[in-house]
Amino acid sequence: MSSRRQEDLSQNRFLQVLRASFEGIYRQAAQRGDRTVILVPCAECLEAEHFGQSFVETHLLQASPMPGCFMNHLGQGVEIKENSVATQLGFQEHRLCEVLQKDSMYDLSNTFKVLVIDKPLIGRFKPLSAAVPEPGSAGNLDDLLLHSPSIQGESFDEVDRFRKTFVQVPGCENRTAERIREIVTEAVDKLSRQHKVTSASQVAQLEFKVSRQAYTALYSFIFPHLQSLLTEKEDQLQRSVRSYASPDDLLKAVPGGERLCFVDVTESAAELELLEGKIAPHEKIECVDKAHALLQKSIASLAPERSSTPMEITGDDVLSLFILVVYRSQVKNFLAHVCHMEMYLQGPSRSGGGARFEEAGYAVSALQAGLQFFMEEERPVAPTGPSVFSCLGSQGPEEASHLQGLVRSARAQAAR
Repeated sequence: MSSRRQEDLSQNRFLQVLRASFEGIYRQAAQRGDRTVILVPCAECLEAEHFGQSFVETHLLQASPMPGCFMNHLGQGVEIKENSVATQLGFQEHRLCEVLQKDSMYDLSNTFKVLVIDKPLIGRFKPLSAAVPEPGSAGNLDDLLLHSPSIQGESFDEVDRFRKTFVQVPGCENRTAERIREIVTEAVDKLSRQHKVTSASQVAQLEFKVSRQAYTALYSFIFPHLQSLLTEKEDQLQRSVRSYASPDDLLKAVPGGERLCFVDVTESAAELELLEGKIAPHEKIECVDKAHALLQKSIASLAPERSSTPMEITGDDVLSLFILVVYRSQVKNFLAHVCHMEMYLQGPSRSGGGARFEEAGYAVSALQAGLQFFMEEERPVAPTGPSVFSCLGSQGPEEASHLQGLVRSARAQAAR
């Protein structure tokens, strides 16, 4: 096995495209369970952002009766040895690939193997640069799990046991998040002791990495539950959004909206649409934060000559514009994505509710305020009624008002 840094599979473009654009093929492969091996070209070697069906099917393998021999979805033969993958029958070019990483993935109620390889079986690729140095410095915290196989194995076993034994009950999503944090904290503490990581910032980075891996592994366990739970509310949200015939009609209903018609929210809305392809809540938060930054950039680029008098954009105006961003984007599972982010952000955590909220909490709050506008019958910008997440079941007062607290925090910052 290579000593290169372990890849975060949730960020690999090939896997993202496979899941988003070839869902039927991916589902078919996943349902074969341990007979399936998915070859994932590492992110560094990929030249393209988009992949055709032939490229995808080339890298989805099914075991044959002969040990070490596999057949892909195109009927071509592939041989897998301990740390290498070689093309055999049916390929125009013989290619030998190094296995950089071995993982087991659980999805669609099945577990199957994933091998990260240094180059694709077909097509052009970028040769890998020199391997990263051995861990031991602050810049190589991502390597610690890779170089701690026993801790990595124990952490995966805990996540897998949790997935198989925990029963998700509506209204108990906070408890699910708490248990994930417990598993992550235990793994981080073990890694910190073994590798003598003492810096608070390094521990926070390490926890961010470990928690992202845990949430990625649990995606198929958590997210469908949230989707199912919020179906009725999602439908209500979409009907409310569609009740406005045009952006101009919406701006008339938003306080101060008519004066904001010159702001172009196209880039921000397009960025927000990328939520549908994100797996871990960490990446979803970063997506929302970028959408918020693009909105602020659009505001800053307003040409003075577009208005006869200088126009001052306030914090409340930004929240109003984010309502327009929600309207212009085509996200189908808004509430499920926000609830997924809330599970990660809530509660005291070295990299979660505290640090991450400081960095991107205002952007997430702006999104929540935009959604709350459409969920409220009177549609105020600052929600005064129950949280949109009150539909999650019998929650205590603290949990039920969590969304309102975030929005109030955003508006307090805007008023400064």
